[in-house]
Amino acid sequence: MGDRGQSTGSGGDPGASGALFAVSVEGYKWAAVGLMVVDHLAFMADPHHPVRYLTRAVFPAFALLLAWHLAQGVDKRKYLIRLALFGVLAQGGYALAFGGPLVWPLNVLWTFLSGVLLTLGGVWSLAGGGLSLLTEYPFGGFAVALLAEAFRRGLWEFLVGGVFLNAMNPFLFGWPPVAVGVGALATLVFYGVVPRLQPGRRVPWWVFYAFYAGHLWLLGGVKWLGVFWR
Repeated sequence: MGDRGQSTGSGGDPGASGALFAVSVEGYKWAAVGLMVVDHLAFMADPHHPVRYLTRAVFPAFALLLAWHLAQGVDKRKYLIRLALFGVLAQGGYALAFGGPLVWPLNVLWTFLSGVLLTLGGVWSLAGGGLSLLTEYPFGGFAVALLAEAFRRGLWEFLVGGVFLNAMNPFLFGWPPVAVGVGALATLVFYGVVPRLQPGRRVPWWVFYAFYAGHLWLLGGVKWLGVFWR
């Protein structure tokens, strides 16, 4: 999610966090993207496909990366503009791919945008809270904000809150206990992983956002053509 490689990881010395951990921010992010695509393809085949239990780890993976960057003091206005722009561009493809009305639920980029708003305080937090409830992860924005505070202040109470809310997202939609557990466990694991990511080589910031919007339109178009016949 982020575009500030220098704020993630141990700084200029990759060995500072140990030779056993040499995953870059970009590697982590695109591994999560790959898992997201697996989840979406599984949905097209069967919304209840067992592999989708494991892919409940996708949202926590992205949420923790965003929370870490927010805790490091990124330009929030820049995040808001990017998320809003590509959230709009992706929404039609999202509705086409997953069904339902055009404007509800909103895709995950709006969830992340709501999380950024919640960290601004005041009326912006109220707007962010309301927006989060309209997205595909109703508690996701709140989880992002709590996890950002957990990173920034190092208080376990915020981490527990983030873990709970990331577990509540699948619970709210009737996922079985194993999927709920994956959401909670993934949050704990990635909370430890993300601060140890190495800067590494980066691709332009817009590639991720464009891929997200583009793959939804592609899946939606393929579904519309009847390739996924269910």
